[in-house]
Amino acid sequence: MGLMPGAVTRAALEVAVVRAGPGMKPQHAANTAWSFATLGQTPSAQARTALEAAILRGALGMNSQQVANTVFAYATLGLMPGAEAWAALEAAAVRVGPSMNAQGISNTTWSFLILAATRGLPLPACYPSLWRAACGLDVASLKDVGIRKVFHAYLIHTELVCGDVRDEVTFPPWIMREAREAWMRQARDDATVSGYHKEIASIIGELGVPHMVERLTGDGYFSVDVYMPNHGVVHEIDGPCHFMNAPDGSDGAALGDAPRNTTRTPRMELRDKFLKSCHRAVPSIPYFEYDTLKGHAERMRYVAEKLRDAGVHVPASAAAAAAAAAAFI
Repeated sequence: MGLMPGAVTRAALEVAVVRAGPGMKPQHAANTAWSFATLGQTPSAQARTALEAAILRGALGMNSQQVANTVFAYATLGLMPGAEAWAALEAAAVRVGPSMNAQGISNTTWSFLILAATRGLPLPACYPSLWRAACGLDVASLKDVGIRKVFHAYLIHTELVCGDVRDEVTFPPWIMREAREAWMRQARDDATVSGYHKEIASIIGELGVPHMVERLTGDGYFSVDVYMPNHGVVHEIDGPCHFMNAPDGSDGAALGDAPRNTTRTPRMELRDKFLKSCHRAVPSIPYFEYDTLKGHAERMRYVAEKLRDAGVHVPASAAAAAAAAAAFI
């Protein structure tokens, strides 16, 4: 339904996962893991333990979609599976790989690479076979989101993941045509300027630092929030959608309160890895830090400190004005 359940409902559902875990069939475990990932909600320790036990027990009977959904859940949530559960999922991926459809191939390949790049998990032995299966796909069988995921996987593979297994891979002939264009089109279309962007860019201007807002990287693969060309520095403003929903109580929130997002999503971790490979520094401003600042002067001082930490020269006159304004309040 596209709705986030309230805190009380989330807590009740997690209790139900713990209670029902021992009786979960493979489809139940896969659907539950996928749902946590789709909601962007990290399961509590108890729910995660119960769910992983169900996955370990049911992996042998999972079909291709259930394997794809489960691996996708771990990658989206940025969770490290236990060794036994991961070995069971790898074995299941080998078993069902030949029967995966286009969506399953793109999701599973992308998920293995996410976990390799952000959590250091080794690529499984079946990894090259997933790319061989992708080579056999008709590009028309992939929806836009799927073809973009394949190109994202290609970028992770070629730029971020090391290891002998990656040299055994053959990429689909359409990856640098249709897939690349779909990815770059999204980068262009997603270049939106929020209120956070406008306010922080305005402060950077007040501090006397030349900058550009929502600029595409040189390769056209990413749109950056604020770029300072004189320093080779990108400033990212991270709103709520850039963070996971924490389980209730894990961040000190009372039951009934909305959980505070403090853990960055693996997608954002990857974004910064890519940007750091071609820029001198990539400082970020988390929304939950910025929102606690009182007044313009305090926000100006905060942004100036972020810039200095990134090696950006803030003109003395502008820094003095910021300090004076902060002292005034």
